[in-house]
Amino acid sequence: MKPTFLAISLALASVVPFVATAGELEPLQAGTFALGAHTVSVYYTVSGDTFEVVTTIAPGPDADGPPIRFVGLLPPGQTQLVSVGAFETTGAPDTLELRHQGDTLATTRVTNVAVVQ
Repeated sequence: MKPTFLAISLALASVVPFVATAGELEPLQAGTFALGAHTVSVYYTVSGDTFEVVTTIAPGPDADGPPIRFVGLLPPGQTQLVSVGAFETTGAPDTLELRHQGDTLATTRVTNVAVVQ
């Protein structure tokens, strides 16, 4: 991603964030979600019929560590899961489902995600 586009993307993400549990995002509209002790911000751009989804996981107010950024491609009808926390326990992690649904990115918090031990 070009530095100028990255700067514009980050600026847009900081201008229009919202905290949500479920909903739909439009291109370059940021969604911010609380998962465990972390904050997850998601936005996407459109490339042909595929969404380029940018997910940043940052520590919340009670957590430490640098933010982590992921970029993935999501074709129509495909789903991506973002999970945070509870990996060292028997509990399920907090999980956000991202689904390429028509012209939008549907977001849903999910429970009962399988934990591999």
